[in-house]
This record gives sequence, C-alpha cells and structure tokens, in this order.
Amino acid sequence: MDTMTDKQVRFLTWLITTATDKCASIEEVHELNQEIRKHSDGLIDLAVKKDREEE
Repeated sequence: MDTMTDKQVRFLTWLITTATDKCASIEEVHELNQEIRKHSDGLIDLAVKKDREEE
C-alpha cells in the first residue's frame, strides 16, 4: 500500500471531524462510526493482500 500524503491525511481528518461535528449526541457519533466501518470493511485486508503480492 502506498503511503498517504500529508494532504490526504489532513483531508480525512477534516472529513471525519466535519461529519462528527454535525452529530447531536455521542450515540450519533457511534452510529456514524459504525456506518463508516461498514463501508470500509475489508479495505484494510485488500491493501495488505496487495502489498504482499507486490513483494
């Protein structure tokens, strides 16, 4: 997996904080986190597999 640039990390930080700022309660933050995890499920596994294939 390629290393993320500082600009990419800053964008992701902005995106997450902007989304959680709109939550009215900690329960909404937890729901948002669950939704993020659901949509990103398996992406880390795919990245690790790709890295191993490139070795």
